[in-house]
Amino acid sequence: MQRKTQFYNSILAGDDLRQMFMAGRSYLEMNVATINAMNVFPVPDGDTGTNMLLTLKAIDEELAGLEGVGAGRLAQAMARGTLMGARGNSGVILSQFFHGWAQGLAGVDTFGGREMAQALSRAADAAYKAVSKPVEGTILTVAREAARGAAEAVAADDTTPVAVWELALQAARKALAETPDLLPVLKEAGVVDAGGLGLVAIMEGVRCYLCGEVPAPLVVDVGRVAPTALYLTATEEKEYGYCTQFLLQGSALDVDAVRGRMAAMADSTVVVGNTTAIKVHAHTYDPGPVISYAVSVGSITQVKIDNIDRQHQEFLEGHRERRRELMPLGVVAVAAGEGILQVFRGLGAVDIIPGGQTLNPSVRDIIDHVAQAGAAQVILLPNNPNIVGTAQQAVSVSPKPLHVVPTRSIPQGVAALLAFNPDLDAATNLAQMQKAAAAVRSGEVTRAVRSTSVGGISVRQGDAIAMLDDKLVAATSTSLEALEKLCLDAAPGHGALITLYWGGDTTQPEAEQAADHLRSCCPGVEVEVVHSGQPHYDYLVSIE
Repeated sequence: MQRKTQFYNSILAGDDLRQMFMAGRSYLEMNVATINAMNVFPVPDGDTGTNMLLTLKAIDEELAGLEGVGAGRLAQAMARGTLMGARGNSGVILSQFFHGWAQGLAGVDTFGGREMAQALSRAADAAYKAVSKPVEGTILTVAREAARGAAEAVAADDTTPVAVWELALQAARKALAETPDLLPVLKEAGVVDAGGLGLVAIMEGVRCYLCGEVPAPLVVDVGRVAPTALYLTATEEKEYGYCTQFLLQGSALDVDAVRGRMAAMADSTVVVGNTTAIKVHAHTYDPGPVISYAVSVGSITQVKIDNIDRQHQEFLEGHRERRRELMPLGVVAVAAGEGILQVFRGLGAVDIIPGGQTLNPSVRDIIDHVAQAGAAQVILLPNNPNIVGTAQQAVSVSPKPLHVVPTRSIPQGVAALLAFNPDLDAATNLAQMQKAAAAVRSGEVTRAVRSTSVGGISVRQGDAIAMLDDKLVAATSTSLEALEKLCLDAAPGHGALITLYWGGDTTQPEAEQAADHLRSCCPGVEVEVVHSGQPHYDYLVSIE
């Protein structure tokens, strides 16, 4: 029986490496809410899944213009991108994973299963080295066991990329399932390690790409995802201090020296980087000495200091049977399609109103969701031109202050939510979010339900049609032709990003093929593929 895979006997090149991890990122994005749900510790470093996703998204800028380069060079660019964009403890460790991966592929243009196993081994080693006091039962364990699984495949002389990756993933999944046995806090909380789950999600997305499969939603069976009363009581009296993060830049920086100094000054330290840039994550009762030391050896940017004691209290309050205090300002979005819902949840929306094309929520639907949202004030993203008016009408009858950013598409809504800052007031956020939404061009590819003529374009029932910013730009026989015409009409400049949210009748292999086609007809443009699961539309397209 022939195995269904596109890379069973292949040597992979740089563009394959790019697609592997873009697929991994897309699958991570599909499952961000599931990963974040695992992150129920008394000392949350933000949302693990979201931090890992945003760290991977930082790769895009480094990869711009690197079409057709060798695997080693591309891996180095990925490593630098994740280092500069690393967020949270999980993101910093993930950046070091990519640093080790790049070391494993250094100097090669192509790679097979043996090189893949070597890169996984270097990645796991680098991740361990980044942490001052490595703890088993975390993403570190999952990375190490993945490398071990890959090494076993090579030892058995099964060195095709798919075979090596599948055994690595199998070992990673087994290690993830065992994390509660290695780390008692996980067992008490009833979860697996969130960072380890994020790494497994990335690896599963890569596997689906290598095998030409459409990924299914990630299933995690941990019995329960709520902390026990014993767990809450045991952690209630602990003190945690401040989570301190920053990027240290300079010349001739000594990573090991900085790592040693940070380990002596703080707990939970993760320090990664090179001679010109070092990412630091640390927990300390007084961030002052940590910051003072950093500025004595270089300059610091991306400074973020969170009060972990306050996070701990919020954690306790959020999981006890009492009313949870509302956040001052939150975002509610209108969306349909499981993948789209995952995107908005992963980016921080406090609630989702089911709706979109052919499913327009009423004023009552909107105010009911606003009333139940966990925020004192709400910014609403309607994400459809047919819902903007209803949303604006809901403002006058809303039970709490309601503001509307009149987003007319899912891409505009995503851009607006990325610009949201919960630490700023509503007026400032509205201005920033409207500006971000206006900077995005939105496209749609669907099928015509009847024959007509619009703007001089003849449309037959069943044609693939493309809309760009609400204007019909193409009617063709295939979705790929309509998508190409849409993107060419948008004329994206060099370095632009096109995101394809695929759904409708489209499959992942078709979406990946469409992305490759757009890269060839729009040189210098980055193309990202995200499974969205939206009905009616083969593609929703964001161009920015």
